[in-house]
Amino acid sequence: MRASRTVLAAEPAVASGGMVVAQHPLGARAGLEVLARGGNAVDAAVTTAFAMGVVQPLMNGIGGGGQMIIRDPGGNFSSVDYGMVCPQGASEDMYQLSGEREPMGPATMRLSSRYTWPKVKDNANLTGHSSIAVPGTVAGLSGALDRWGTMDLRDALAPAIKLAREGFPIGHHFALSLLAGRKNFLRFEGATPIFYPNGQPLATGERLIQPDYARTLELIATGGPQAFYNGEPAQRIAEDAAAHGAVISLQDFADYEAVIGREIVSTSYRDHDIYGCAGPGAAPTLIEILNILSNFDIRLLGYGSVDSLHIIAEATKLAAVDRFTWLGDAAPEGGPVDALIDPEYAAKRAAEIGRSASSAEPGDPWGHLGKSVDDNHPAPSGLGPDNGTTHLTVVDANRGAVSLTQTLHGYSGVVTPGVGAMMNNGMGWFYPGSGTVNSVTPGGRGVHNMVPVIVEQDGQLKSALGGSGGRRIWTAVLQSIIHMIDYGMTLQEAIQTPRIHVESDAVLVDGRFDTGVIEGLKRNGHEVITATPRYDIAPFSEPNGISVTDVGFESGLSPVAKPTIALGLEKGETDIGGVDMPGLANDLMP
Repeated sequence: MRASRTVLAAEPAVASGGMVVAQHPLGARAGLEVLARGGNAVDAAVTTAFAMGVVQPLMNGIGGGGQMIIRDPGGNFSSVDYGMVCPQGASEDMYQLSGEREPMGPATMRLSSRYTWPKVKDNANLTGHSSIAVPGTVAGLSGALDRWGTMDLRDALAPAIKLAREGFPIGHHFALSLLAGRKNFLRFEGATPIFYPNGQPLATGERLIQPDYARTLELIATGGPQAFYNGEPAQRIAEDAAAHGAVISLQDFADYEAVIGREIVSTSYRDHDIYGCAGPGAAPTLIEILNILSNFDIRLLGYGSVDSLHIIAEATKLAAVDRFTWLGDAAPEGGPVDALIDPEYAAKRAAEIGRSASSAEPGDPWGHLGKSVDDNHPAPSGLGPDNGTTHLTVVDANRGAVSLTQTLHGYSGVVTPGVGAMMNNGMGWFYPGSGTVNSVTPGGRGVHNMVPVIVEQDGQLKSALGGSGGRRIWTAVLQSIIHMIDYGMTLQEAIQTPRIHVESDAVLVDGRFDTGVIEGLKRNGHEVITATPRYDIAPFSEPNGISVTDVGFESGLSPVAKPTIALGLEKGETDIGGVDMPGLANDLMP
C-alpha cells in the first residue's frame, strides 16, 4: 500500500534591517512598527509581548509570566526572569489529592510514566482561584524596557491598548481553544461575557473586544508597574481570590520582583556558543543534553537515522531524569545546577549510553561537586502539563536580539471582573504533594519549560530562538539547534523537519519519519508512540526564531496550529503601511 506524506513548510522571510517573529500577525506588526521608528530589539520585544497578551489572551498576558534573554549590539548578554511566584500563604499540603495519578499519553501531554503526578480534587491546582500564582509579566516587561529600551512604557503599551479596546477578528486556533476550554471558562463570571457572549463561544472571524483589559493597561501606562502591583488591579484580584477561598494576597503582589539582569548559563556545542536564562526554566537541561551529545559525532550518523535518534533520545532521557530528580526551589540551593551544566559531568553521563534503550537513572551531580546528598533530600518530582505559552523573537539592525517566551502556564479560567486579563494557573508548575524537590514553596518559582536561547559563532550572532508547547519546548529547541549545527540546515528547515520528544520512558516520534526508522527504534528497545502534526494540530512544540545569514536576517517558524508570522524590515525602511501580510494574516487584520 502507498500513502501520501504530509509536508509542513513555511517560506522564510529575509530582511536586512530587522525582524520580528511572533505567534500572531498583529503582535508581530506592533513590534515591526517599533523597529521602523528606530526602536531597538528590547523596545520591539516588549511592545510585541504586551500586544500578544491581548491577541492571545489564553496563552499569555499580564496575568502570567515569562523569561527573556537579551543580546545587545556589543555582544553582551543579560536576562529577565519574570515567572509566576508562589503566594506566601501557600503550603505543600494545600491541595487535597484524589488518590489517582495523571493519565499517560500524547493527548494529556504526559510521557514520563516514572514521574507522574497525583491528581488533585477538582483540579484545584490547575483551574480556579487556588491555581493562581503571583503574575510577573508587567514587572518583567516594564523592567526590561526601563533598563535596555529607548521608549516610554506608555508608547510600548499603546498597540496593546488599541487592540484590547477596538478588538480584532479571531482566527481558528483561538476559536478552537474557546471550544476546548468552554467547560472550564463558563464556571467563572469574568470570562463568560468576554469569550462567550450569549453563552456561545466566539467563532472564527468574530471580533474579540476586551474593555476591562484595555482599562487595566491604561492604568499601567499612566502609573507604571506599581499601578498594577500596588493599585486597583492587584486589589481586585486579591479580593476576588479571597472570596473564593484562595490564598494569594495584596501583599504578594506588592512583594513581587522580576529578576532583572540574572546571570546567563551557557555552553559550547561544536564551534557554537549557546546562551540561555539561569533560573527554574529548561536552559540547564538543554545545556546538559548538548554537553552529552558533544561526546558523539551524530553528524556522521546522518539526520533522522536510527542511530542518531537513539543517541539523542538517550541523552535527553539522562538529562530529563536529572531534571526531575534534582531541580526545584525545595531542593538545596535550587539543585546542583553547576554540575548539570558542566561538560565533565556530561561526559560521565554520556558513557552510560549504549546501543539499546536504557532505564535512564539519575546521575550523581552533588558528588560531582564534592558534596554528599543529605539523607533528607527531597524526593524526585516532575513537570506539570502546560497549555498556554507563546514565543517571540526580535533582531534589530544592529544585531541586538531578544528571545522571549511568556505564558499563563495553562489557563485558570479566572478573569477577575474589572481587570479583564485571564489569570495564570502557575501553581500547576509545582508538584501538588509534599516532600519533593518541586513541591509548593512559598515565594518560590516552580520548575517550568521555557527555554529562550541565543546562539553565537566566533562572537557573532547566529540565531535566536525558542518555542511554545509545554515540556516539548526544550526537546524542540534542542533538535532545532542540532539540525542547524550538525546537519547544516537553515533555521526554517531545522524547525519544520520531523523530530522526536522523550522525557524518561516512551519516545514520541513524528509520524513523518520513515517506517523503517520507527521500527529500528523499536528494535533498539524504545517504546515508540507516533503522532503526526497537521496544520491545525501540534503534537510537538512550535518553535520560532531568527538567524543571521550573509544576506541579512532569515526567519524560521513552525507552520502548525498558531498563526505565527515573520515580518522583516529593510535597511532605511520607515513606512510599513504596505507590508505584505500573506494568507491567514490578512484574515486577522482589523
